[in-house]
Amino acid sequence: MSKIAKALKRAQEERADEAVVHAAIQQPTPDTEEPSSPKAKPRQTQIQEASDIHMERNRLLTGGSAQHIRDAFNVLRAKLLQMTREKGMNTIMVTSPGRQEGKTIVATNLAMSIARDARQTALLVDTNLRWPGVAQTMGVCKDQDSGLEHYLIGQLELPELLVNPGIDKLVVLPACQATTESADLLSTPRMQKLVQECKNRYPDRYVIFDCPHVLDMPDSLVFSTYVDGIILVVEEGKTSQRDIKAAIEMLGEDKILGVVLNKHITQ
Repeated sequence: MSKIAKALKRAQEERADEAVVHAAIQQPTPDTEEPSSPKAKPRQTQIQEASDIHMERNRLLTGGSAQHIRDAFNVLRAKLLQMTREKGMNTIMVTSPGRQEGKTIVATNLAMSIARDARQTALLVDTNLRWPGVAQTMGVCKDQDSGLEHYLIGQLELPELLVNPGIDKLVVLPACQATTESADLLSTPRMQKLVQECKNRYPDRYVIFDCPHVLDMPDSLVFSTYVDGIILVVEEGKTSQRDIKAAIEMLGEDKILGVVLNKHITQ
């Protein structure tokens, strides 16, 4: 059993024990005062500047990116904000029917594009716990013991995990260690609490979740119930119409905000 699997099992057992203990504890009388705990000092987000060379090599937007690529993501951003901003829909999941169809690149570039909007900030969360890719693609998260998975098993708290990649108004919450317990971790109360906290804390923030593919895995089906909307990424010349239709039916057509055609070559 892996470290994460053991920690997940231990956390589940502790939650069960806490429920029993809580039921046995009586409420304090009105004249009983509990000692106040000292306020913790706010933790500054760690800075790990992403290299332009590394990002360009991984097809991420930089100052040197071709204008037509920047324009494509600016259009995607504009359409997304137009559909969601007035409705308060700010938690967006990015997924694809199958593996390696470009969803991590789309999610990362979309988050960076949103961060450049004058009225918005962005948080990019890697919820692909089976095959984490955001940190590697951006070149951040050198510490393999400080990812989302460590928050979900109760080892670390959110402020300890956030990374500033040196891009204005963008914060990254990476996943660092791959785990086969991904579906169980995503279904924990801590994950649901995290999504709600991210949604409600900052009114100007969009939260982009890079999720696993849909077909043949339960992870995205579990996670799709937490978010406001879904962007489906498909690869031109690779993703079949049958797989696109199957993915939309599984996720629910009402949740789909749009489909992004990746690696499309314009004439």
